Amino acid sequence: MKRGAANKVGLAVVSFLIAPQAVANDATAEIGVGGLQMVYNSAIAAISEDLYISTDEVRVAYRFRNISDQPVTVLVAFPLPALGGTYNEIWYELPNPLGENYVNFTVAVNGKAVVPAVFSRATTLGIDRTEDLVAAGVPLNPASYELGEVLRELPDATIEELRRLGLLVVEDWGVLPTWQLETSFYWEMTFPVGEDVIVEHRYEPVVGYGFFGGFQFDDPDYLDRYCMDESFIGAASRLIAADPEFPELDERRIRYLLTPAANWATPIETFHLTIDKGDPNALVSFCGTGVTRTSPTTFELTATDFFPTRELDILIVDAILN
Repeated sequence: MKRGAANKVGLAVVSFLIAPQAVANDATAEIGVGGLQMVYNSAIAAISEDLYISTDEVRVAYRFRNISDQPVTVLVAFPLPALGGTYNEIWYELPNPLGENYVNFTVAVNGKAVVPAVFSRATTLGIDRTEDLVAAGVPLNPASYELGEVLRELPDATIEELRRLGLLVVEDWGVLPTWQLETSFYWEMTFPVGEDVIVEHRYEPVVGYGFFGGFQFDDPDYLDRYCMDESFIGAASRLIAADPEFPELDERRIRYLLTPAANWATPIETFHLTIDKGDPNALVSFCGTGVTRTSPTTFELTATDFFPTRELDILIVDAILN
């Protein structure tokens, strides 16, 4: 996308909620009927988490402690936000379009690299349709570079069957996927009694792209998801008005899962978040409280006894280059 020659607003806007709402977390898991499942663990406490999010990188360091009287060995899982193939979700690029690890996820435990396993499944209407796609020879990832060619080569009868199952939308101008890809990385860990265990991981997030216009100021989903307040709306309105020939902005969206943290024995004792919007002239909006601006591009918050109740969604908008 192009970045406008119009005057930029050198401003960053952060919206706030009543309680801190920004975190993504590992969780204990089990392999059960229907695949990988997040489960509650009463033995492992979350002591701290330090989280950094930008459009280029997500990195996080956790400190966990076994508060029971015996060593505990469990599966630990890190779920990614689901990738959707519906009309309004297909504007994104994968950091690594080849293979299951499309975000280049890495993890280390107490400084030692761990090779995680990957769990993937495709769902539509809440139903697991992984086997149906595999049987048809269709990639599970709706953003796969090869998906379009595979769909074009499928027999009409197979296309019709996948459409009947709710996996495809068939239009005069083409065929689109409608399923969601759910991906989790998981590995086995042992937590010794009374000892702190440091888990660190990083990856490149899948960033959604689009155009942001004045109509989004009245969109209930945008208002709730990104906590757009009057300050953000005013700054974005001025930025939109600066280019009357194309009254829209570049839009980038990042989602990070909060709620898996509810599966640890305790709320996170100390939680620290840094969000980096990248361009000093960009505007950013997300839900949180106690946020401070710490540089021309970064915003930070610290919370104690943090217990997540919803996911974190980050909206970054900027002028379009002419």
